[in-house]
Amino acid sequence: MYALKELDTRRLRRIFSVDNTHKERFAQYLTPVEIASFMAKITMRYFQPTDVINILDPGAGTGILSCSLITELFKNGNTPINLDAYEIDASILGELEHSYQAISSSENLNYRIFDKNFITDTGADIAYGVNKKYDIIIMNPPYQKINTNTIYKNVLHNISINTVNTYSAFIAIGIKMLADNGVLTAIVPRSFCNGLYFLPFRRLLYDNTVIKHLHIFESRKDNFKEENVLQENIIIVIKKTTDKSGNVTISYSKEKQFSEFLEKDVTFDDVIDANDDQYYISIPNYSKKTKDVPLTHTHKELGFEISTGPVVDFRVKEKLRYDTGGIPLLYAIHIRNGKITWPVVSKKPNTILLDEQEKVKICFKKGYYILLKRFTSKEEKHRIQATLLTPDDLSAEYFTVENHLNIIHNNKCGLDKHLATNLVAYLNSDYCDAIFRTFSGHTQVNATDLRNMKYPDVETMKKWSL
Repeated sequence: MYALKELDTRRLRRIFSVDNTHKERFAQYLTPVEIASFMAKITMRYFQPTDVINILDPGAGTGILSCSLITELFKNGNTPINLDAYEIDASILGELEHSYQAISSSENLNYRIFDKNFITDTGADIAYGVNKKYDIIIMNPPYQKINTNTIYKNVLHNISINTVNTYSAFIAIGIKMLADNGVLTAIVPRSFCNGLYFLPFRRLLYDNTVIKHLHIFESRKDNFKEENVLQENIIIVIKKTTDKSGNVTISYSKEKQFSEFLEKDVTFDDVIDANDDQYYISIPNYSKKTKDVPLTHTHKELGFEISTGPVVDFRVKEKLRYDTGGIPLLYAIHIRNGKITWPVVSKKPNTILLDEQEKVKICFKKGYYILLKRFTSKEEKHRIQATLLTPDDLSAEYFTVENHLNIIHNNKCGLDKHLATNLVAYLNSDYCDAIFRTFSGHTQVNATDLRNMKYPDVETMKKWSL
């Protein structure tokens, strides 16, 4: 344990000596010792011992994750360990070498450090099927967007990986490098749990592994607070098997000190519904009850549709007006204190000029609708913020909606009043917010997410409107 505390001291020293530009270039945010030790311990729950243990730590940093894991492994015996570590930042390689030398001098460990790019260096080996297989992979991967027509995109395409961020690319490559029944543990943002962009990644995860453990933190600020990172991270443990008959362990803590720790087992279907073609990953939230009300209905069964506002204003600048001389165009600015206020004097237009063909294509008839903001801040109480639009809110027979809002409608017409009033109350409830947060870890509220949710029946929704 002394060695791990020394590693954490060196982590803090590096954090305060390296400038932010360098950190952002490498997306380098080093794992605190408390989290590293916890990740090592839960990895051991699912690892099946072998004669020689092959470990991979991609993006190793100072080596605190792999050193924590090796410490746990040697508590249970002296099985030989082969460790491979990748680290692209040349300025930290000395620290990494120091960490491994210290632990290998007293343990049965052989290690290799590759000062290469993990994605590009492993791609060719995987493509030709000659890559090494690992029994355990442990990682805190970098978080950076992968743009189209970059070398990352091309390498990943060649090995049948389609994803949009380096952290999910690291996990996807790790899945391909795991031995049968091998275990991969990672601390990552939870943004992969939902949304269209991460669908191919979730499908890869579902088809090749089983989720064994998910840990969530209540606090976004505490885990990497020394580096001012405000990110909703989770710890995920997956196993290279297609057997989905076992349970998934869900654990929760307030922060990285793991106070108020809770844990329970759920079925795999509770986490990923076998009938869900989006493969959404739901994580029960211990801080709020999420299973008191049966969620049995799809939006179509209840008689409503969810769409993103059809007007992208910068593409139709010449049609926008600030007066009331055209068709009402609703922005988030028109939602004030939970009600529609139109027109308003602001930097946003109030109306749009449309011909009859355009009106048919992008307008809605007067009636009862629900508008939802697509973007909220992390500090706001609810992710979903719904506002009822009534026939009395606008005098015009038609209106339309800007792209930063979602709209709930019925075939571009208004909703049944009874449905609209009860649905808006349910969407604004703490209960619905807790359900939404089980699969959504970011502040966007996409129409796809809302369409993928299940809802209570209308009579049950009444309890929130009373």
